[in-house]
Amino acid sequence: MTPLGPEQSDVRWKQRFENLQRALRQLEAAVEAHQAIPTNELMVIALIKAYEFSFELSWKTLKDLLAWNGIDAKLPREVIKQAFATGLVEHGQLWIDMLEQRNLMTHTDDQARAAEATRLITDRYLAELQWLRHALIQRLEEETP
Repeated sequence: MTPLGPEQSDVRWKQRFENLQRALRQLEAAVEAHQAIPTNELMVIALIKAYEFSFELSWKTLKDLLAWNGIDAKLPREVIKQAFATGLVEHGQLWIDMLEQRNLMTHTDDQARAAEATRLITDRYLAELQWLRHALIQRLEEETP
């Protein structure tokens, strides 16, 4: 796989960010639906899956943005560490927690684990993903003359 040039990685992170914004809207809708019917198991599963998808796009968007800035990070943990070191995310440990929890969320058949996941997503993780969206929107606005 050949590395992307600066123009390609610029476009890539912006395209990935568009996808991330759509995913976050779906996550926000899933949170609302879950809050309206908190006992519905399908809503719990939808919420967890929407989070997993949003988290994946988040770290991959960060990876592409880091690449555009000349920083080569490939794995999620190293992307998060570099994003924290360069100020792209504010709460590095929270992002590491989000990564670790995302890996545990595959076990949504365990009701206690699913309940804990939905609590973490609604109480902590959604706000962090929304903060990232806001920060990236600001970055785009600053780039636009």
